Amino acid sequence: MALTRIWEVVRRRKWVIIQALIVVTFVSVIGSYLITPSFQASCKILIKKAQKGAVDLRSLGLPGLSSSITTSTDLDVHKVLAASRPYIEDMVFKLQMRDEKGNLIDSDKVTRAGAVSTIKERIFPKPTIRISQYQGTDILQIKATSPHPQEAMMMANSLGEIMVDENRTQMRAEYKSARIFLGDQMTKVKERYNTALLKMTDFKKQEKTLDLKIETKLATEKMAELLKQKEDNVIELAQANAKLGRLRQQISKQSPEFLSAYTLKENPQIEALKKRLTELRLRFTEASAELAERHPLVLSLNEQIKTAEAKLKKETEVYRSPAPELTAIERQISSLEAHLKGVNADIDKYFKALGGLPDKGHKPASLDMELNVTQQTYSSLLDSLYQIGIAESATLSEIRVVEPAVKPFSPVSPNKAINGVLGVFVGLVFGLGLAFLMEYLDDTIRTAEDVKEFSPIALIGTVPRFEPKKIPLISVKDPNDPIYESYRRIRNYLTMNEAPVRSLLITSAGPDEGKSTTVVNLGISVACEGKKVLIIDTDLRRASLHAYFDVPNERGMADLLQGKTSMDEAIQPTGVEGLSMIPSGLPSPDPGGLIESDQMGRIISELKTRFDVVILDSAPVLIKSDALVMDRYVDGSVIVLASEKTTRQAANELLDILAKAHIKPLGFILNRSSVRKGKYYYHDPYPSHYVGELSGSKRG
Repeated sequence: MALTRIWEVVRRRKWVIIQALIVVTFVSVIGSYLITPSFQASCKILIKKAQKGAVDLRSLGLPGLSSSITTSTDLDVHKVLAASRPYIEDMVFKLQMRDEKGNLIDSDKVTRAGAVSTIKERIFPKPTIRISQYQGTDILQIKATSPHPQEAMMMANSLGEIMVDENRTQMRAEYKSARIFLGDQMTKVKERYNTALLKMTDFKKQEKTLDLKIETKLATEKMAELLKQKEDNVIELAQANAKLGRLRQQISKQSPEFLSAYTLKENPQIEALKKRLTELRLRFTEASAELAERHPLVLSLNEQIKTAEAKLKKETEVYRSPAPELTAIERQISSLEAHLKGVNADIDKYFKALGGLPDKGHKPASLDMELNVTQQTYSSLLDSLYQIGIAESATLSEIRVVEPAVKPFSPVSPNKAINGVLGVFVGLVFGLGLAFLMEYLDDTIRTAEDVKEFSPIALIGTVPRFEPKKIPLISVKDPNDPIYESYRRIRNYLTMNEAPVRSLLITSAGPDEGKSTTVVNLGISVACEGKKVLIIDTDLRRASLHAYFDVPNERGMADLLQGKTSMDEAIQPTGVEGLSMIPSGLPSPDPGGLIESDQMGRIISELKTRFDVVILDSAPVLIKSDALVMDRYVDGSVIVLASEKTTRQAANELLDILAKAHIKPLGFILNRSSVRKGKYYYHDPYPSHYVGELSGSKRG
């Protein structure tokens, strides 16, 4: 049922839909030729990800550094930056893009997005920039649109170059900040190292020591040796020889830098060389921390250290050379025997020396720890600086143009073919929408279903729409014609019941709704039954019945009411057998007064005796009150509603007026009804007893 209703609306409003379709399609096609074409160029930008192993600057606590140096590149960030005001303003200034007034184009207008802006750009093209990302890749696409192809290409390429330059500038600034920070930290670490080294040197000079660890080791070894000698004092010579062998083996394993105090006592040159070697190594450590590896001072100290080590080795070898000899064994045995005598004195001396070593070694340990910490910190900072250099060289080209824009040769809009298709589609949608809107706003009565709203007043018949150029009289039509049949149904409804209607008043809500045509054709239909029928034009202000039969309007109802003519002279033949008429006659100064006169009732009563059926054509109810006056002279009234002309409001007002006058019409006739699938909208007639009840209740 809903589809049928929709199809009916489309059929009824087809010309609205067709006109909207033609207009929108025409505007779309013509507009495609009139709109300035717009050209588009695209530039592809590759955003590289950070290299593996790059230094994490965040771990250094450097403020203001971009995380893009150390983490995977965020494409969304670059996408937003590319469309930001500074980048677009740089592009506009670089290309000197100006508006009609000669001012530089506003950057917001270049990047403005949205449905409204897109539509405006298609109608009034202007330079625009759009940034998009290729799905699943690290590539951004810069789409530049402009009325000029050369400008579109330059916009895309220029913005791509600006992105590369700005990224390079940002990277350099961040790495420069990192290098400055690391340089400051390294300077502070150097100062701390030099201070600790100076304190260590002063302490050694003050305590007259080079290495407490070595001294402690030597003293401990000496104590062990003395104690062993004391215990083995009574050991036999063989045991002494065995002990000498073990001592010889121990001496052979000693390095030039770690000799016993006895050896150093016998050869003072070795002690001087060791002291000289320690000083050179300290100087070399200080120089290495402050100077480059290939610095002349560093190289010179390195050579001096090698020379001192060679001399020390030579001296120790000279000292050791006689050790394997038998004389050395005997001398060592003699020395042991000599030392046994003063072993107790030596033990006391070394016990005193070892007792003072803990207090003496606390401060050097603290200084040595500070030296180690500063060395490690300096090494870590130096390594970070090196990694920053590597990362800088690897990420300077993080953004790269992989495909520059080329000059477009064909516009992207307007697309005449697509616009034509869209025009047809939009026109059709617009036409349908307009049709249904008109249908929604249309308050007119169109179908028999609409008339049911005014229940309990019945619909006694529907009359199809006449073609404008055809004669509306059914006397010239085939009896099988649908229009002829429609009046026959109305006639039967009115006459074939228990109380047939012999006098009938036909009126309408407003003018031009077909009441006069209904009067004429209904009169013809009744006359075809062999009855004498009279139709009277009581619309004294706007006469029309005489025109249907080409009868002169010189004498008529107005003249009859004024007594200017006789009834026989007023009645005119129509040319249709059994049908006569009384035209309205010449205009009267007071037609309303004639209608309200008692003469009207007497005339109608006399005419009802002379004719089988009398049908009156009255003025519209909403315009004049003639029908309210004459209703008391007839058997009943019928209201003609014009399909697609009479509004529901007018019909309701008419019924309200009739109700106030205590008039209940016999029913409605729907005139000019639409046709659907070769059939007319008919309303099944109500039972004859219903009409009789209406007539009986009215007439008593």
